[in-house]
Amino acid sequence: MRSGFCVRRCLRCFSSSFLGNQPDITKVSLKDVAFQGLNSHTKPFTEDRETKITKLDNGLRVASQNKLGSQCAIGVIIKAGPRYEGNFVSGTSHYLEKLGFHSSDIFVDRNAVQEAMENCNSIFDCQVARDFIIYAVSGFNTNMDRLTHILSETVLRAKITEEEIEMAAKSISFELEALERSPPVEPTMNELLHIAAYKNNTLGLPKYCPKQNLSKINRENIVRFIATNYIPERMVIAGVGIEHDLLVKSVEKYFIPTVPNVSNEKIADGLSPPDCTVSQYTGGYHKLERDLSQYHAPMPEFAHAAIGFESCSYTDPQFVPACLLHSLLGGGGSFSAGGPGKGMYTRLYVNILNEHHWVNSAQAENHAYTDTGLFTIIGSSFPPYLDRLVYTLVDELRYTASSSISHEELSRAKHQLKSMLLMNLETRAVSFEDIARQVLTANVRREPEYWVDRIDKVTEEDLHALLHRMIYQSKPTLVGYGRVERLPTLDDITPMLNESSNKVKPTIKSRMPKLFKGFI
Repeated sequence: MRSGFCVRRCLRCFSSSFLGNQPDITKVSLKDVAFQGLNSHTKPFTEDRETKITKLDNGLRVASQNKLGSQCAIGVIIKAGPRYEGNFVSGTSHYLEKLGFHSSDIFVDRNAVQEAMENCNSIFDCQVARDFIIYAVSGFNTNMDRLTHILSETVLRAKITEEEIEMAAKSISFELEALERSPPVEPTMNELLHIAAYKNNTLGLPKYCPKQNLSKINRENIVRFIATNYIPERMVIAGVGIEHDLLVKSVEKYFIPTVPNVSNEKIADGLSPPDCTVSQYTGGYHKLERDLSQYHAPMPEFAHAAIGFESCSYTDPQFVPACLLHSLLGGGGSFSAGGPGKGMYTRLYVNILNEHHWVNSAQAENHAYTDTGLFTIIGSSFPPYLDRLVYTLVDELRYTASSSISHEELSRAKHQLKSMLLMNLETRAVSFEDIARQVLTANVRREPEYWVDRIDKVTEEDLHALLHRMIYQSKPTLVGYGRVERLPTLDDITPMLNESSNKVKPTIKSRMPKLFKGFI
């Protein structure tokens, strides 16, 4: 009892001496900070918003931006992909996507790579777009050096064995069969649009390996494609969530010299320079007849059509107006779950989906590349209405080009575009890809504030100028998919495009009951 009393007394004395100079939290104003005298054991983090870029002696570029948190994303972006397959067998890039993160100088097979990544609590991926290939890893930034080493192994020191090529062919064959059994509408329409818009050149080359080429692509094709395009001048190593100097040091350690091992093989001799062909927009017409009712799909009875025009490249002065036009037209499906912020007051929703019960979907898209762009509207309806759908989409474009755009409508489109931009850039993976693509194409990374300022400066006249450029100075592209016997021809829609739309379209506010007008 005596010892317990002494302990309690000592504790009271210690508490009294330690907290004697501290304010009583029951008597402190809510405007003041309690316990201001206590030492802080947390180290404040100041986010470096600047994207740092270092160009090494061999032309390899390293770009990074530090972000709060313990996670990082690192990757290599290469100016390669289907658009650069003009001198190769079409589908080679699709093989490279399947061959990413396999055997190398220090890894026996893909299982060994996966085990090494799991030991780092990290994930990896390889993706191929039309104009670039990305190898990326994501994990704790304390493992940054190890992750950079693994990246260098798959990019520069891949074995590319015959067994791996055979497995890649089987994987691609299975993927093509899966697409055939349950064809996704949006990727299929985008593929058809590019095939028609850039006929037989660059961006019009197929993204997926054609079935007939599975037996044509061999190790020599793949090695020669790598040796041609995997060179330092066509590469950028980007990172998010890491110190720039540490990343540069790791890159110099593992990526120098920047020469793939397979480039030293005899089959890689006598290479031609990398393909620098400028995209040639041709416009065109393409339809794929398919009875979609036999496939597993939520709404298999719909037919699909899309109209497109040449738009703007990344570096074009009208690139930002093209992005804003995409936001202004917006669109979506006739049924869409979720809350606000979905663009229900965009023009395609208000003037098409709300006006025509037979329209299932209408969605604007803007595809931008280094030397060209493609602006499209994809829609779907019941097959008997397919011709009316195309005429309605064309008329909406003409109406937007000739009608006034209210301040409220323009402001809403700007706010939506800016919010989408800033929200997406909060994700490390998106931020990494944004840095990598900007540095690869323009040697600089514009911060979000730059784009927000550009968006705010777009005027109604800028949008009308862009629309007139697309509609009256560009050949149209028209594609159809499904039961497309009612799809119009280019000769049917060309006269419409040369006319102005005189149709006066009521606003959604004027069509609503008086009780609800105050909420718009």
